Amino acid sequence: MSWTRTITPQAADGPVRGVFERIARLHPSRRVGHLWQACAPDPAALDVLFTLVRTLMDEPAPLSHAQAEAIVVAVSATNGCSYCIAHHGPRLAAALGNEPLARAVARDYREADLPARDRVLLDHAVALTCEPAARTEEDIERLREYGFDDLAILKATEIAALFNLVNRLIGGLGVRLEDGVAEWESGPRG
Repeated sequence: MSWTRTITPQAADGPVRGVFERIARLHPSRRVGHLWQACAPDPAALDVLFTLVRTLMDEPAPLSHAQAEAIVVAVSATNGCSYCIAHHGPRLAAALGNEPLARAVARDYREADLPARDRVLLDHAVALTCEPAARTEEDIERLREYGFDDLAILKATEIAALFNLVNRLIGGLGVRLEDGVAEWESGPRG
């Protein structure tokens, strides 16, 4: 499952059991993914991380669900996180109603047939991923030029930052993809 100690749903007790029950209730297959099992030895952080993921991804307004999932896929592709691409690629496909377009975003969003507005949004997320210290007020103004208000910009930045954290947890702990979850092709980083 990972390179570090994990707690399986069967072995969970105390606060971990409660968080795992919440995770399973919200998952379509009622499963607890390997990421959550790898984070379970720190129950308080597991609870906060899961709550933050659900808070941002369940209601990303004023962003659409497709825009939020596209940010996750573009950031994860940039970071080479095949785990998140495998989990969020199908969610992006469902939100778009277009699996070929979602797969194109996973390969290289810059080549995908996305509206210019969405491409600018993903440019922001990837720039934040690759060069966070190089961000300027002009980056924000560009998003505003494409109709994003400050709340949308905040949400996009929160989602990009969160999934940079999640990608690093997965990579740093060696979290492996669950059996039965299909890998998605992704393109070059950065």
